[in-house]
Amino acid sequence: MVSARLAVTVDGPEGVVDLTGELRRIVADSGTAEGSLHIYCGHTTCGLVVNERDGGLDLDMSEVLERIAPHSGKHHYAHDKLRTPAERLVHGERDNGHSHARAMVATHPELNIPITSGTLYLGRWQAVMLAEFDGPRTRELLVRVHTALPPTATGTTAHA
Repeated sequence: MVSARLAVTVDGPEGVVDLTGELRRIVADSGTAEGSLHIYCGHTTCGLVVNERDGGLDLDMSEVLERIAPHSGKHHYAHDKLRTPAERLVHGERDNGHSHARAMVATHPELNIPITSGTLYLGRWQAVMLAEFDGPRTRELLVRVHTALPPTATGTTAHA
């Protein structure tokens, strides 16, 4: 198994970062021919997405998410309004209830992607992305490449 940590920075309040190239590099450097890549995002106002990397799609999703989970300045979120003064000190003063809702609706905290023939098994238009809803921030992602165990002489998979 190979582990890596990726630091991903989003400079604006929201944004999408394509991770596909970096993930492909990690797989190639690992030398894994068959296995899986696991990526985990340990944050609550951003998450992972597999979809087409397209500016028009980014705009469409931004508009969809504004309808589903309007910005905190336009909608009351208990997450924002029920914080105690002590919680506000820990979390900062900015309201981000919409960011939590958007991450829950539109992203995943983790993804598992097959590796076959030494590369990520993604569809023609698929990309692996981080979608940020509470920037600007730098996020840390944990990436692990798991190598499939080779079959034994009897044709069954070896167990460690």
